[in-house]
This record gives sequence, structure tokens and C-alpha cells, in this order.
Amino acid sequence: MVELRGLSEAVSAVILFAVTLSISIAGFMYVMFYLDRNQASVEFGYVKSVFRSIAVSALEQPFKLEYSYPFNYVSIGFATRPFNLTLVVNNTRVVVGNITALTAVVRRNLVQGFNLVYGVNSSLLPSGHPGMLVYEYYQQGASVLVLDPSVVTYQVVYVNSTLGVKARVTFMVSNFTGLNRPDRPPEVYGQGLLVLRHDPSRDIDLVYTNVTSLSIYINGKQVQLPPDVQAALSSSSYGVEVELRVAEIGVMVG
Repeated sequence: MVELRGLSEAVSAVILFAVTLSISIAGFMYVMFYLDRNQASVEFGYVKSVFRSIAVSALEQPFKLEYSYPFNYVSIGFATRPFNLTLVVNNTRVVVGNITALTAVVRRNLVQGFNLVYGVNSSLLPSGHPGMLVYEYYQQGASVLVLDPSVVTYQVVYVNSTLGVKARVTFMVSNFTGLNRPDRPPEVYGQGLLVLRHDPSRDIDLVYTNVTSLSIYINGKQVQLPPDVQAALSSSSYGVEVELRVAEIGVMVG
């Protein structure tokens, strides 16, 4: 009986040790999972605030922005976004093709569905509204954040002269290009530093005079001209000018 009791105590000790070890390992794994997810969420949130800061910039003006960001979990890059802006000015078609968006990716499930983080989900907005969208979604094991510059903004300005009143209608959309090579996509050399620079002299700027008819199509769909644009086309006594401007914003991820 003494030997059986000793064996039973030994078995109990082994079982107790195994249970304690399993609980400790499970607790350790939970803590590691929590810390991993929390750190990934913090970095994703920081880059989200950076993208929002860029989106509120006055895109018509020259600027240089620099951001340092944590990069243990986040990777910043770019992606081509299908886009088409077509203006029919009198009988001339002017087309702006695909544009480049900035992206940030974390290989963690931090996002549920599709969320608009910042901006107005409209293809055409008056000047003064955000010219960029920030949105996020989850896809194939990764949370993706996008800074999308595909919002078209417009502005109507009247200029008085001795000849009469001239109206200028300006349409603007932005695009991300290389910081040092505007003819190429954003430059990605490393991680941890994001630099953006807008030099208006590098923008694509087309101006058409004596405009009598105007139509606008965005992604293949005709968009109704806003009332103030229609009014400008019909009321200007000294002709109408239409300007199409593509703000080329140089980007380097270094």
C-alpha cells in the first residue's frame, strides 16, 4: 500500500506539473499574441494618421513633407489605381489615365470589411474639399491602407477686365510620382522615412480658351456639370477658359 501511495503521489505530481506547464505556455502564447497584435495595430494607426495629414494638405500649393514611421510591421509602397478622367472641351477630348496611390500593408487581421477613414466618397467636389481619400480593407491575410488621390476638384473664378468678365473653370486631380523622377512611380529604397514634395512647376497644366461647350466623364460615366460651372459657361461676357491640372506629387520611401 505504501508503494502504491508513493506511485499515486508521483503520478499526481507529474499531472499537476503538466497542467501547470500547459497553462503557462498558453498564457505566454496569449501574451505574445496580444503584444504582437497591439504593436501591429499601433504602427498601422500611426501610418493612418500620416496618410490623413497628407490628405488635408493644400495640394494647389508647393510643399515638402517628411515623416518618420515605425516599420516593424508596416510596409509602405504604391499601387496603380484604374482611373480615367475625360474632358470634352468644345470638340477636343482630353484624357488623364491611371494614377498612382500610396499603400501601407500589415500582415495582420486589423480591419473588418471596408472603411472610409477620411474624405468624401464623391468623384467630383468643389475646391476646398479633400482632394484625396484614405480608406482601409482586409484582403488575403493583410490589412491594407490606401491614400487615393483620384478625387477631382473644381473651381470657378471670375476675372474683371476692361473687355468684360472672363470666367476660368479649373479641374484638378493629383498623382504620386517619383521624388527625383516625376516621369516614374514613387521611389522605394527602404523603410522608416516618407518624403513628399510638390513643385507646381512640374504639374501637368492644360488651358483651353474660348470654350463654349464642356462635358466631363469620370471612369467612363458622364458627370453632370455643377450649377456654378454651368453658370460660368453661359454668363461670361468675355469668354470662358477651362484649365485641367494634374498635381504631380513626388514621393520617396527611404
